[in-house]
Amino acid sequence: MEENKVEPKAEVKRKFPTKKFAKGCLIATIAFSIGYLHYRYVSHLFENDRNFSYLSEMEREMSFRTEMGFYYSYYKTVIEERPFIAGISKLMYDRLVEYPKDVNAFNRFNIHPEVIIGALYRYLEPYINTSSHRECHMVDRGGGLAPVESCVGIGHPVYFYLETIWWLAGLTLAAVFLYAAALSESLLGGLLAVAQYLANHSEATRVQWAPNERENLAAPLLLLQTWLVTQQLRDHQRRTTFQLQVSIFVLNCLCLLFWQFTQFIFLTQTAIFFVMEQLRIIDIKSLCIFLHSHFCGLHMAVLLLQGNDMLKSSLYASFFLIVSVYCLFFSSFRIKVQNRIDIFVEAWLVLLRIAIVIFASIYTKKLISNFLEVQEDSHIWDILYSKFTNFKSFHTMIYTCSEVFDFLPWSSVKKLLKSCLIPFALLSVVNMCTYWVSCSISLCKKETATPTIEKENISDESDSGIENSDTKLRKRKLVTDLDLIDRDLKSKIDQGVENEDYWLLFLKNLRVDPGVFYSISQMVVFGIMALLVMRLKLLFVTQMCVVSGLMMNTSYYMVPKSYKRFIPFFWIISMSPLVHEMFHGITEELSHIGEFSDVSQEQLMEWIKAETPVTAAFAGSMPILASIMLITRRPIVAHPHYEHQEARERAYAVYKTYGRFTPHELYQELNKLRATHLVVETKYCYGRSSKGCSFQDIWDAETPWHAARASTCRVLLNERVEHFYRVFSNQHYAVFSVHDYSVRYMPRSFDT
Repeated sequence: MEENKVEPKAEVKRKFPTKKFAKGCLIATIAFSIGYLHYRYVSHLFENDRNFSYLSEMEREMSFRTEMGFYYSYYKTVIEERPFIAGISKLMYDRLVEYPKDVNAFNRFNIHPEVIIGALYRYLEPYINTSSHRECHMVDRGGGLAPVESCVGIGHPVYFYLETIWWLAGLTLAAVFLYAAALSESLLGGLLAVAQYLANHSEATRVQWAPNERENLAAPLLLLQTWLVTQQLRDHQRRTTFQLQVSIFVLNCLCLLFWQFTQFIFLTQTAIFFVMEQLRIIDIKSLCIFLHSHFCGLHMAVLLLQGNDMLKSSLYASFFLIVSVYCLFFSSFRIKVQNRIDIFVEAWLVLLRIAIVIFASIYTKKLISNFLEVQEDSHIWDILYSKFTNFKSFHTMIYTCSEVFDFLPWSSVKKLLKSCLIPFALLSVVNMCTYWVSCSISLCKKETATPTIEKENISDESDSGIENSDTKLRKRKLVTDLDLIDRDLKSKIDQGVENEDYWLLFLKNLRVDPGVFYSISQMVVFGIMALLVMRLKLLFVTQMCVVSGLMMNTSYYMVPKSYKRFIPFFWIISMSPLVHEMFHGITEELSHIGEFSDVSQEQLMEWIKAETPVTAAFAGSMPILASIMLITRRPIVAHPHYEHQEARERAYAVYKTYGRFTPHELYQELNKLRATHLVVETKYCYGRSSKGCSFQDIWDAETPWHAARASTCRVLLNERVEHFYRVFSNQHYAVFSVHDYSVRYMPRSFDT
């Protein structure tokens, strides 16, 4: 008896996706090339601006003004402390930044980039801190100044720090290309976005002038995050949901760690997704997947920031919480739209749900803030309030008097118009909206035309008079109960199509690409933010570059076929101003040659290092205090990081130096802060501003009842004042020793 043999099933060999792999390699190669060129470009601009390769170590650190020096000081702490854990401990119990109290720098400041770069440098130090990666030379400065040693190369700590930032700048432009190419589904769309970015380079980034500002470190990660979110929106079959979720979660966490303003960007992103779900552009499952990645990123960021109160009490966290509650309990309460009345009711319900979520989020934020007793972001709402009213305070004027926090100037708008960025972005939006509407109308016409054609065919057959006995017999045989049911259903369907409202049919057939809708909505939100705060134009311009790439997708063109042959001529004409502006902007930036030098500040730093004890605590303006902490490692009582209530109160007290207060009132404030030295700058004391933004103008607006008094700093500089003793002065700076009552000299008296 023969054994039954089971033949093995033939294995189906999957073909290697050669075309897909080749396309991926091409995109990766183009992205890397673009990123490398931008890395070289911004590093060259920075070198031209400061002549950085020929500066001493002190001059390089002095060139990091205000927040830049403040953040770089933490990188310096990480690489100098031995062992590594001692540096981390010093950051967690920092007594330099708000003397005499201990401050957890991880909790209060966004210093994780400096910690990561510092840890990477320490790991690679044995390999890169060699003669092949580091060279030193003497520089003769002339003008009676002593020669200095200058070291260059990636083995030098400051160069390693800057190289990391330049590579992140290269990643920014590579991410612009990837995002635009994916959104427009065209490589030409990505290249157009890159060209627009370079043509508007001074409007899109300032990494070449202020390298380690927080937005420069978070920008590439934010672009990668929005690119992946767009990919997730288009992944209808959800084949890559897990991979995208993990990637977006990690990027969300890093963005929140790198830039304190990220929470407001994610607030707008969450709001856009919620509106998209209300408009039924995405389903509730897509919204829940999106919220899950933000849930993980937010909680991981709070953990790594060691319970940052500003993030926990942010409007972003409250809005996320309310939307999550909606998804869990109330998302099923949606009416089924079947007629025009349902459309009207649903529209009002959508507006009602959005209003409820907004007010519930604001109320929840207030509850959390009151429970945690924090007012970290109160100055932000005061700044927005001051922009639309006559409200002014010391803290709002500190911000609004700076150009970067002013309204978007007309000069920026004109430049964006000259490079055709605004026209291209607007044309892309109009083109996409027209495409969606046209597709919906064509689908409506097909649905309304199909039943009519079928009825005409039936009527023609019934009215034809060519019916013999065979056909009658055939019809009688074919007619069954199923045929009667089918005919009845068709008649009902036909009757329903005829009676259906055209607007309802139009909305049912409206197919909106969620990725494109999100990108356009984000551009509009960034535009509103940039109009209010000029510094945020970096986000707006970059997003416009990405959206402008949609112009390169010809499948969205709603023009007659006869006119499509004229499209190349349109591109030749429209690209001319873009190419002109791109070359003009690049040439102008490359032609800028500068050199950093600040002899007066260098004299001040040398004196502090040589003549003051390491326990001396300094008060003064925020920029000079950041430099003192970085260069001399002396404690300071105020700092440039303004996103904390106590930090603002300390700055308010110290800046009374430039107000109209009595020296005794200033002494009492400095005595509370335990400051031993006060630095007075002549440019702040005697400076004038046509906009009413000098410190004297700010204090006159803050304390108008003191207008008749003399300025405190002028009294200190020109008169001998009790408790303030001048110990150093040069052309721009004066240092006063602040004596406490407890150390006053009391001469001994003798009985005679």
